[in-house]
Amino acid sequence: MAGQQQYYEEPADQEYYGQEEVPAGSTGEDLTALASVPWVAIALAVHVILLVIAWFILPTAPERVQVEVIQAQQEQIAEPPPPEQPPEKPVEYPKDEPEQVDPTEDERIVEEAKDEVNEDPSDKPNNDLAENPNEDPSDNESPHPNRDSTSSAVGLGGGVGGGGGRGGKGGFAYRRARGGGGRPHEDRSRAALEWLKDHQNREGYWSATTFSDDTARTGAKKTYNIEFVEPGSATGDKGWEATCDIGLTGMSLLAFVGAGYDHKEGDYRETCRKAIVYLRKVQDNDGCFGAKEDDHFVYNHAICAMAMAEAYGLSGDTILKPIADKAVEFILKAQNPGLGWRYGVQPNINDSSVSGWMVLALKSCKMAGLDFDSSKCYADAAEWYKMVTVDVNGYPKTGYDSPGSNNARLRSAQDYDHNPSMDAIYVMSMLFMGKADLNDKTIKAQSRVCTEKGFLPTWEQTKIDYYYWYYASLALYQVGGATWKTWEKAMSTVLLDSQRGYCESDKKNGLVSKDALDEHGSWDAVDAWSSAGGRVYATAINCLTLEVYYRYLRLEEGGH
Repeated sequence: MAGQQQYYEEPADQEYYGQEEVPAGSTGEDLTALASVPWVAIALAVHVILLVIAWFILPTAPERVQVEVIQAQQEQIAEPPPPEQPPEKPVEYPKDEPEQVDPTEDERIVEEAKDEVNEDPSDKPNNDLAENPNEDPSDNESPHPNRDSTSSAVGLGGGVGGGGGRGGKGGFAYRRARGGGGRPHEDRSRAALEWLKDHQNREGYWSATTFSDDTARTGAKKTYNIEFVEPGSATGDKGWEATCDIGLTGMSLLAFVGAGYDHKEGDYRETCRKAIVYLRKVQDNDGCFGAKEDDHFVYNHAICAMAMAEAYGLSGDTILKPIADKAVEFILKAQNPGLGWRYGVQPNINDSSVSGWMVLALKSCKMAGLDFDSSKCYADAAEWYKMVTVDVNGYPKTGYDSPGSNNARLRSAQDYDHNPSMDAIYVMSMLFMGKADLNDKTIKAQSRVCTEKGFLPTWEQTKIDYYYWYYASLALYQVGGATWKTWEKAMSTVLLDSQRGYCESDKKNGLVSKDALDEHGSWDAVDAWSSAGGRVYATAINCLTLEVYYRYLRLEEGGH
């Protein structure tokens, strides 16, 4: 059959059939009869039978169904042209110091603010410090919600860590009430900050001896002191070896935060961050900044405590609060019972200079909102100042370490003139502590003597005393009026005219940029105290003097 698979069977072996065994009992006749049957017929019969069986038993293979594939042709639709893209606009990345016309409506931070240090309005301080290296942990855990997230800031750093403060342009002008004097000479204080930034050691501190090696102005010319030779120094530039470095770091940091810059925002956030981390590392478990091997460590501590407190008050970073709190505790612990401070912890002797730094530090701590009882320590300090203020040649003179004594001088600066620096400290301290007012006869008399011809700032070597100019500026700015105007004119003139890069000799030589002059923005280390702190001290303290206009609110304007 067409389309049917036929079964084929191999024919039987003829030889085998022909030799089939004969069953037992068969006779020869049977065999003869059988042999007479034609073998071909038998074979045909067998094949017919097998074919019939195969017909009924073997399955029939199914027919293959041919599937007809229809090729359909689809109409091709043309792809539309891509839409026109608008021209790319240049991306404007945010600057460190964005212009802020009206940063907030909060009455605490407008120009007429009544509070000297306003808290960070964001109320989101950062968890922003590394592990406390001291044995006694003082970390204050930040409420920053992402502190366990990889998106949190690690270490002291920038804005991704949380709220932080608005440093940078304006700085304290946004955070505390303005001092009332505006921000004159801001370009000059900025030049000083640039010099400090460029001479910070990579470890975060400023060195009296290695600042020149630490400079980032590698291609600039170094001229050092060009007018005077500092007593006791061959270069007229460097200070004592290492003993002042902690205090210099505190004073340099103070110059940045005093201008409104912190470790959160602004051009100097990295500079401030490194300085704060360094100071945190050198704070002992009792709160003191630095080792106590040198008796003068109390100066270092007072300055660092003030810087850390103002950094906290400016940034609102609560990680700084326990550091500043412990620093305050050490100041209170070091005070002599009933009187003031001197070298060491309760040494039972006092001096007006150390006491002035401590009072100023406590003032900054109060401004920053740190909580401590100042009534007793202020009363005791006032008692010391009253004790050493006596009539000398017709006017009340405050003594250095005894009634009416002259101010101190380093052995290397004995030829420098004495001046009323202790009187200036008396005025500043008594006003800041609230122990006298502007109508007090002693305050008026001591303020007036600072403006007498022999005691006004002048660029004569034996009269140059940056320390005196700083304290007198703080005091007389509070006094205000004609007294301040007289002082301010002399002070600003001498500082602006002697700042490196702006003085006549540098301008004559074309050294008017930091790329040309390594000392650009600094002051020469030529005053009565520069042999201790060198150029770093000279630059930091003079920068602070130029910031006096806006660091503290005047008493006549509601300051306290």
